[in-house]
Parts: sequence; structure tokens; C-alpha cells
Amino acid sequence: MDSIYTYFRNQAFSVTAEDMNVFSENDKQVFALVADIPVKENVATLFCSIDGTVSMYYSNGKFEIGLGENDTIRKAAISLLISSGQCLPYMNSFKNHIIDKNVMQVFAFYRDGIKTKKIDVLSKLKEDRFLNFLIQNVLTAIRSH
Repeated sequence: MDSIYTYFRNQAFSVTAEDMNVFSENDKQVFALVADIPVKENVATLFCSIDGTVSMYYSNGKFEIGLGENDTIRKAAISLLISSGQCLPYMNSFKNHIIDKNVMQVFAFYRDGIKTKKIDVLSKLKEDRFLNFLIQNVLTAIRSH
């Protein structure tokens, strides 16, 4: 893993609700999300937050920041954050953010902490398919940019 990638990814995990000025009465509102996506032998990490920040970090050291300045990308990311709260009850408690290069892993930041879920893109579980769909919408918007 490239050191720049590791730096940016670790920085994403330090984000708090207070940093985002999020004081939602809804304890199920996701205010930031990290998704590690396996790409061949590497990993692409999507980071988005409720303030409109959208970034991609690649384990080979490449990175794209400021993607949320594009209206289409920002809207897709905000939709991901707002809608992913529905999946929190199906997600696991956060233990660590070790990278698994073999499966997509989602980390959802909400008022009470972080929840995580490994997603098999071939899964028949509706929660897995829903999260994957939301993430793919953001990735499609990024690719179209």
C-alpha cells in the first residue's frame, strides 16, 4: 500500500460528527462513509461526507479530491449517505479498518459510532444489493465526470 493512500484513508477514519457540524436528532443518519472497493490487485477507497466532500484514494498512490464540487457527484454521494442509514441495523459493529482486498467493505459513520459491512457484489441480500447500488451510483457519477 502506498503511504499517501494510507495517510488519506486513515485521515478519513478520524472524521467525527462534530467535524461535520452534524447534530442530527436522528441517530441513524450517516454523516460520512468509507467504501473500500477491490480493483484487480489494488483497492480504491471512496470517501464521502455530508458536507459534500467526495474523494477517491487508490492503493497505488493516485488520489482524486474535490470530486464533490461536481453537482452530479455530490448529489449521488449525499443520496448514498441519506439512504444508507436504513442499512445500519444490518451492519456489524466496528472493530478495525483493516483492508480486505477480496471484498467490498463499507464503513458508515453515524452519531453513535461506525458500523461496517462486507459486501459480496453477487449477494442476494437486499441490504447488500442496496448499499452496492448506492455506491455504484457514486462511482458512475465519478466515471462520467
